[in-house]
Amino acid sequence: MTTPPRAPQDRDRPRPPRRLRRLRPARASGSPYRVWTTRTTGVAATVALIAGTLVLPTAAAATADGSAAAATAAAADELPAQPLNWTACPFPGAPGGLQCASVQVPVDYARPRGAKTTVTVNRLRATGAHPVGSLFFDPGGPGGSGTELVYAESLGAGLFTAATREHFDLIGLDPRGVGLSSPVRCDPELLNRQVSLFPTDEAGFRRLVERNRELGLSCRRLTGPLLEHLDTVSAARDLEVLRRALGQGALNYLGLSYGSQLGTAYAELFPDRIRTLALDGALDHSLPTTTLFKDEAQAYEDSFRRFADRCAQDTSCALHGTDVGRMFDDLVAAADRTPVPAPACVRSGNCRPSVTGEDIRLNLQGMLLFPARQGELALALQQARNGDASAFSPPLATGPSDGEVNGSAIAIECLDWPTPVRTLADLQRLQRLGRTVAPRLGGASQSWTILTGCIGWPAPVVNPPRPAAVRHAPPILITNATHDPSTAYPWAVHLAAQLPSGVLVTREGDGHTSYLARGAARTRDAIDNYLLTGLTPPPGTVYDD
Repeated sequence: MTTPPRAPQDRDRPRPPRRLRRLRPARASGSPYRVWTTRTTGVAATVALIAGTLVLPTAAAATADGSAAAATAAAADELPAQPLNWTACPFPGAPGGLQCASVQVPVDYARPRGAKTTVTVNRLRATGAHPVGSLFFDPGGPGGSGTELVYAESLGAGLFTAATREHFDLIGLDPRGVGLSSPVRCDPELLNRQVSLFPTDEAGFRRLVERNRELGLSCRRLTGPLLEHLDTVSAARDLEVLRRALGQGALNYLGLSYGSQLGTAYAELFPDRIRTLALDGALDHSLPTTTLFKDEAQAYEDSFRRFADRCAQDTSCALHGTDVGRMFDDLVAAADRTPVPAPACVRSGNCRPSVTGEDIRLNLQGMLLFPARQGELALALQQARNGDASAFSPPLATGPSDGEVNGSAIAIECLDWPTPVRTLADLQRLQRLGRTVAPRLGGASQSWTILTGCIGWPAPVVNPPRPAAVRHAPPILITNATHDPSTAYPWAVHLAAQLPSGVLVTREGDGHTSYLARGAARTRDAIDNYLLTGLTPPPGTVYDD
């Protein structure tokens, strides 16, 4: 991976995200909200991001869910087509070639004539004279803003390949509740309230549940009824409204990480309206939340072990000659006893002034997403060992819909993924599972933040996991790395098995997703070629990128 050019760093300028997280947000200790610290930063710092056993719901349940989805998809078709009125985007300093447009969609698709909410996209025109059409892009999350990455591209970030830029108008998508699309609003004091996601006693468990409940109620108060309708199926229906409004025919879509879940939901509802659907870094929504947690915990532990092994072999690694695993264990234990100072945060006031071991275990995951940035991880660990853990400090919310810390991710996740945790004993059983499959990291992962962050959340699950029911779709391309620290490789294998027209291309290598990962040239070329021609590589293709 190479580091793209930095965007302007002014405090009043939205800045392109640093990191993609599932592509999903990293979570700080006690933080059920989106934290784009390195895996995506709303508009934070730099564009340096680029570079088991499955227990399934029954077929009968999937059929019933599919019938309900078809009915509400028909309801979306009843909406009159809306033309897109392209105007200047609200990003300061955005070039004139970047345009934004919005549509009004139902808050609740079961009541298509009822209250409306706004969904916004932006567009960056193709560089070629004869583009194929438009390419909708979702960077993941949930909570990731496609408009921010397309904005970054308009500033010269070079996130997208020359082939994509030549042949497609880029359409950056902000799903409902995210970014420019009626963002979730929550009490910043509650967003910043620090509680442990690994409580050891009843008092700690009660603090966690109470914070979740109070936070969710504040989001409901400030966001309104939309909070109960941020599920991925509703977002997929919004995507169809946008496709119709664009008026260019069948959909071209590139979804990274969580964006693959959104793309799969669209394919279930509207399989005959797809031209190309590229799902990079597969999130399999058929999995029980506990299986999701187990698989991700194992994948994260595997990636950290491989990082430590590379440091042992690479003399340029700042930790070369150090037993990285033992050093990490000692650092986490010491930070849990006495939090490590974060002097950069003391100076800026934008992040917590000290860092716990829990913070380190949770936030290190984002630094493993792109292998070319792992030199930074080694330096961050070295600095933390020497008393400066600023790199691992969670950012602080400065307002109800802060660009870096907000409630969009947890609000979406708690509608899509049920938590089995009701008591401290339930949580402790899952902690034992985490320590079993990931002895060093103890299960710290984004999936853990779903299991813990949704305990006590006031909005009910409306889109529970189920097998994907996609019929009569054109070829769908799925890509995944074998050592992805976030979207575990078995998820891609299982998702491909659920999609009759799905073709899995495996990247033998490290890092999260492939399209934005510098060094994954053959995998990225396969995605480009598919988007241009609709042709996939042969099933079973493996690239050693």
